Amino acid sequence: MELLKAENLVKVYKTESDEVLALKGVNISLREGEFSLLMGASGSGKSTLLHILGTLDRPTSGKVLYRGEELFKLPEKELARFRNRKVGFIFQFHYLINELTVVENVMVPLLVRGVSEKEARKRAEEVLNSVGLKHRLSHRPFEISGGEKQRAAVARALVTEPEIVLADEPTGNLDSKTAHSVISTMKRLNRETGTTFLIATHNSELESFADNVYFIKDGVIVKQTK
Repeated sequence: MELLKAENLVKVYKTESDEVLALKGVNISLREGEFSLLMGASGSGKSTLLHILGTLDRPTSGKVLYRGEELFKLPEKELARFRNRKVGFIFQFHYLINELTVVENVMVPLLVRGVSEKEARKRAEEVLNSVGLKHRLSHRPFEISGGEKQRAAVARALVTEPEIVLADEPTGNLDSKTAHSVISTMKRLNRETGTTFLIATHNSELESFADNVYFIKDGVIVKQTK
């Protein structure tokens, strides 16, 4: 079943002296349970597309539909609710809070939602165990490795049980072995939970994990494989 769909997305960034056309009529459709890659070079429009699909940014024109409902017709309060309840975000830079322990970092989205601290901790510990970080619960981010930081970021994205995870170059700062481990963890969780994943990357070695691969160049989807 179709979960998230973009129709003719255009995004123009305006500066004082110029306009940058970041997306030029992008169409993309994500189905429930799929594990997809969005591949392209730096500056191709990957991040812009992810931000719009996750409603972190608005398109200049075009539509984003979630289960057939046009998202950008909703009031901002409803969009914030959509982001908190339906979407998990993972970024190249993990954005963990150094003052908090790993388990406290993963609890944050649940606490924002209004879940009790006791329940948030229980669910955070469960998902951290699922990504192999049971032994790191009380550590702070500066005390763990780069791969562990990204797995903690994966746990934080999944703790709210989102329907879709949008990941922007999540292995960009990792060596190839660690990158393979992190993506393997995501793929396993995709199979176990049925969560839909869209991962923006320029790493062609990750194609073997994907159900679908979308190639974006100069703001246009130029090819889809699988």
